[in-house]
Amino acid sequence: MQQGDLLWLDMSLDALNGHSFDPIRVRIAPEKVAEYVAATGDDPKRWVDVAPPSYAGAILFMAAPLLLDREDVREYTKVLVHVDQRFAWHEPLEIGVELKVTGAVTKVRSRGASTFVTFELAVDSPDGRILDSISTFLMGEEAAGEPGPDPGEPAASLRGANDVAPTGGSAKADSMSKSASRIDLVRYAGASGDFNPIHYDHDAARGAGLDGIVVHGLLMGAWISQLASASSRNPDPLTELRLRFRNALRPGVATTVTAASGDVVDGVQRIDLAVTAEDVDLVTATAHVRVA
Repeated sequence: MQQGDLLWLDMSLDALNGHSFDPIRVRIAPEKVAEYVAATGDDPKRWVDVAPPSYAGAILFMAAPLLLDREDVREYTKVLVHVDQRFAWHEPLEIGVELKVTGAVTKVRSRGASTFVTFELAVDSPDGRILDSISTFLMGEEAAGEPGPDPGEPAASLRGANDVAPTGGSAKADSMSKSASRIDLVRYAGASGDFNPIHYDHDAARGAGLDGIVVHGLLMGAWISQLASASSRNPDPLTELRLRFRNALRPGVATTVTAASGDVVDGVQRIDLAVTAEDVDLVTATAHVRVA
C-alpha cells in the first residue's frame, strides 16, 4: 500500500494532496503516433522518427486515469475542466522508446464547490528524464452554473479550414486557421486517450454547465504547438510550453492560431501564441523554441 492510500477509505479531494502513484510503463508506438498526428492535423512527413512535442498530451492521458478513473474520485468529476498546462521537454520523444511515467498530486485548493487539483508527471526513458508535465484540473460534484439555451449539435462533419503548419524552419508562419468537427473530437479522444464526456456526450456537457460538447483543450494546445514548431528544424523543437485554457470552443467553429516572436537567448526563442474565435481568446500560450 502506498503512502496516503488509507485516506482513500474516507475520501475527499483534500486527501489527494501529496498522493503519488506507482509508475506505469508505456511505449511511444509508431502506430499511435501516426494516429495522433492525423487526429491533430499535423504534418506526417515531419514526424517519422520522433513524435511531435504535443504528443506529451497523449502521454499525460496514459497516466491521468490513475487519478481520474478511481472509483472514489469519479464522483468529483461531474465537472472536470483542464485549466492550464505546462510541458517541459528535455529530449526528443523518440518513436519506439519505452517510458516510465510517474504521477503525483502536488496541490489541492478548494474554492466554493469546486477544487483545483495539480497533477504532475515525471517521464523518463532508459537514458534519463525526457519530459515534465504540470496540469491543473478544476473538479467538482456539480456544475458552477446552468447552461444556456440548448443550441443542439452541429452536423457531425462540420468543420472550418484546417491548415497544416509549414515544415519546420522552412518558412516564417505567424498564423493559421484551425477547426474541429464532432468526428474530429472522437478521433482525437481515441488518439490521445482523453475521454472526458464533455467532448462527445451532449447531455454530459450540459450537465457540467456547458451549452454542448466542446473541443479538447489539448487539441487546441496541439495546434499551438504545431505553429510554434514551424520555426524550428530540430527534432525536439520546443523546450517549454505553457498553456492557459480560457474559453470553450464548440465543434465546427473556425479559429485562428497566431504567433508573435520574441527575443532569442542562447538559441531559444520565446513565442507568444493564442487560439481565437470571433475576437475571443480561447487558449493563450508561451512557447520556448529551439531555433539554433
